Amino acid sequence: MFLYEKDLKKAFWNHYKDRKSILKYQFECAAREGGVDLLTIEEYGGEYEICSFEFKLDNMKKAFAQAEANLPFVSKSFVVIPADKEELIQNKYLPYLKEKRYIGVIGVEKGGRWKILHQPYAQRKVLVNQKIISLVLKGF
Repeated sequence: MFLYEKDLKKAFWNHYKDRKSILKYQFECAAREGGVDLLTIEEYGGEYEICSFEFKLDNMKKAFAQAEANLPFVSKSFVVIPADKEELIQNKYLPYLKEKRYIGVIGVEKGGRWKILHQPYAQRKVLVNQKIISLVLKGF
């Protein structure tokens, strides 16, 4: 389906970026050791959410470990994978995702169409992070 992680990232972003809720974004954000693949600041009905996205073709354990490492400073943390991995998520990782309420999964088709395979809750209290504050204030 996707040969390289960068192709998955590009296909997803080409469709996701048009959402009117996205106020700011940064790829390869240094918000934590090792960086976050994509970080967005989004607005929904007067509430602001910080969302992280980790892109993986396989190695789901690493993807979920990275998504979990993002949780202290984001509202929602997503793992973005090829759409053909949906069955794997439903069969193997659903108990984990139910326990980790703020981690979600997005499946992406080759053409970039995406769908949420597991919808996370949004946590309202997050830690202050200098890199995220810099992203929010960029342009002011």
